Amino acid sequence: MSTNAARTTSTGRQRAGRTATALAAAVLGMGGLAACSDDSAGPEAGGVTAEDLQQVEDDLAGLDERVGVLEDGLGTDADAGAGDALGADDDTAAVFEDSQSYVGQEVTVSAEISEMVTTTDVGSAFRIAGESGDPIAVVSASPPAEIDANDVVQVTGTVVQVQRDSFEQDFGIAEDELFEDADAWFQEEDGSVAISADSIEVLQEQGQND
Repeated sequence: MSTNAARTTSTGRQRAGRTATALAAAVLGMGGLAACSDDSAGPEAGGVTAEDLQQVEDDLAGLDERVGVLEDGLGTDADAGAGDALGADDDTAAVFEDSQSYVGQEVTVSAEISEMVTTTDVGSAFRIAGESGDPIAVVSASPPAEIDANDVVQVTGTVVQVQRDSFEQDFGIAEDELFEDADAWFQEEDGSVAISADSIEVLQEQGQND
């Protein structure tokens, strides 16, 4: 929940609380007056009647209902803000569950590096693994970041289907510039889904929480 949403919720509740308290005090005060009038021969001019008490009780019930609606509305806005703060643009779960449906689309995925395949002066290739689904290959045609197996990284790039004859076009780097043994990589990845990375950010280095 954002700070502004928290302050708004708190202010709304405090105002509603003060109003409800005032009405409750009025109900009790009128009840006392009504009790006093019962002891006399009859209500004095301007005294409180049963209808007056009923009207105040109805008003109090209506106030409670409005406060509930207000709190529900503020809670919904606050929850939405919290979701945005946590990264609503992250596609990790969906991509790992059905990567084929994302071919041709740009995605942002946060996951652990399960295997470093190769690192050269001009690029790198590795695999990331999610909580479900198969590992996904990532190929970067930029000078490699300082990454290693078991690092948690956030990768933004385009999902492509690996094909040897279009590898350079899809990933922006020639296979012989990246792999010492391209045949072995294509034997494992040809036809599968990979991410052509535009950016790679290390979120957590290996052993950081050990």
